[in-house]
Amino acid sequence: MQESEEFMSVAELADMMQGHVHPVILSSEHYDKHYSHHGVGTAFVLEYAGELFVVTAQHVLNNQGAVHEELRILLRKAPISILFDLRSVFRDESDPDLDSDLAIFRVVKSQHAALFAAGLASLNADYCAETGDLGRADALYVFGYPDEGRGYNYDNKVLDAQMHWLRGQLAPPGLPGLSTIRIVGDRPRDLRGMSGSVVIADVDDLWRFAGMVTLASEKHDLLNFIPAERITYYLNKMVVMGMKEF
Repeated sequence: MQESEEFMSVAELADMMQGHVHPVILSSEHYDKHYSHHGVGTAFVLEYAGELFVVTAQHVLNNQGAVHEELRILLRKAPISILFDLRSVFRDESDPDLDSDLAIFRVVKSQHAALFAAGLASLNADYCAETGDLGRADALYVFGYPDEGRGYNYDNKVLDAQMHWLRGQLAPPGLPGLSTIRIVGDRPRDLRGMSGSVVIADVDDLWRFAGMVTLASEKHDLLNFIPAERITYYLNKMVVMGMKEF
């Protein structure tokens, strides 16, 4: 998705985001042959410097006792699993005690064409809303896959998951280095699974990538997210440093 003069409705945006945002699946094949996949959480796809990256929250893996090799992203319209050849996890260097909770996986380049043909889509990380832009946002939207209504058909190896979108307004930041959304309107009963969701801002009648959800407050209807400019900074760092694993 690129910055565009043509304004889409939220319903049109949500339909388009089906190719950008995906439920996290964790492989359990190495210890359970009968239940090969499980898990909860959300991931999304970014394009930067000619590469594709899948981004999620590191705690999505940590809280489920999973390692990076167990992450799976499946395209539901085609029997293709996204392959990765590099992964990185980042901490905020300015505050070593603040875990940025950001896990980035690079998609194998030889797979790009087949994935796009099968319905994968990517957000262009260059077209992002910086933190200073968010004060002008008419609204912030979160797209992700809560645990509610999610399942895996083990006989047919089919994932059943429903993407939810939430509307919110920018709120005073609750944690250092993060931005905060106060949810307005409908929301799932439980926000579990929304970690790793993408945040899109409606700024000056343009849809812009704004960040990734990392922590939620169920009681106060708050979602904290890592700003897009920070994510783009780390993507650039990976490219500049020769795509070395950190």
